[in-house]
Amino acid sequence: MKIAVLGLNHGYNFAQRIKGMAGVTLVAVAGNNAVAKNRAEKLDVPLFEDYKQLIDACALDGVIITLPNHLHKEAVIYCADKGLHCLVEKPIADTTEAARKMIDYCRYKQVQLLVGHHRRFSSKINHLKQLLDSGMLGDLVGVNMMWALAKDTDYFKEEWRIEKGGGPLLINGIHDLDNLLYVTDLHIESVYAAGRNKIRTLAVEDATAAILEADDGTIIQYFLTDGVPSPWSYEFNVHENPVFHYNEQDCYFFFGTKGSLAFPSFRFYQYSEGAYGWKHPLLERKIPHVEDTDPITAELEHFVNVLKKTEQPRVTGEAGLITLELLEAIKLSVREKRSVSLQELFCGDACEDMGFKRN
Repeated sequence: MKIAVLGLNHGYNFAQRIKGMAGVTLVAVAGNNAVAKNRAEKLDVPLFEDYKQLIDACALDGVIITLPNHLHKEAVIYCADKGLHCLVEKPIADTTEAARKMIDYCRYKQVQLLVGHHRRFSSKINHLKQLLDSGMLGDLVGVNMMWALAKDTDYFKEEWRIEKGGGPLLINGIHDLDNLLYVTDLHIESVYAAGRNKIRTLAVEDATAAILEADDGTIIQYFLTDGVPSPWSYEFNVHENPVFHYNEQDCYFFFGTKGSLAFPSFRFYQYSEGAYGWKHPLLERKIPHVEDTDPITAELEHFVNVLKKTEQPRVTGEAGLITLELLEAIKLSVREKRSVSLQELFCGDACEDMGFKRN
């Protein structure tokens, strides 16, 4: 399989792993700054400053697109015109309108479109999903999710990260929201959110809080910020990426009628049979962990198998769109300071007229 990587920030992670995979060749990479040049030299592959020239010049089976969010649609359409299957980094696009065009165009061109929500390949996230699916919590009543840390100041030198189409909601929060939808299978009906840029006073948010309501009555609280010293975030707690310092804390909490579960410690709390209520002691049980895996490697292996036609995409464009719809509803709620119905926002009266229920 011959693969190219467009963009060498997060794309460098993919490129490094491809170099170590049997039966897969990293043909070329695209990037247009000094970092990209240095990384291409380390990878010992050709570097193209213009990704379109790379696509035109190289014989490829698939392309991994890790360009800035607002360039995803253009790049996917260009690749689809060449008959190339695409793994596009999350979010699928910077807007739901762009995402729908990408999905429709790839379907028309009969090429596969995968979205890089790599945490769906995490052994810990899949273990969490299995536990929630087992019914051990009873009926899910609520979820509390936190993503709070401080990014390095150099991070914000990339202009696209501090302009429309960037910001921690689209870059980081999209991961947590996709985790939520994946492990719970909840259908979110409405959101109310507040966002501020109090820390850096830039064009994009640096702190957001959201209340999400699901159609089964479950309520979710989500808080996100990238400008405070804090140990409570997926990156710091799950320990899947050695770049980040590990903190033995929890970032997600699931509350059910039979018990509550913390993630990623997998501490489970319940009452003993016949001793229910706050006057009785809670029983704590720590559920054994599963073996850690590298989700990016697992995602990459899956993409190769899709290219070989031995597997169907696990994270389709449609799945990426649903997550982006939720995030776009949060951003609209922040702007307009009101509750937003996802069905009204993305489906409207026409869907109701047809008796269609959005999921």
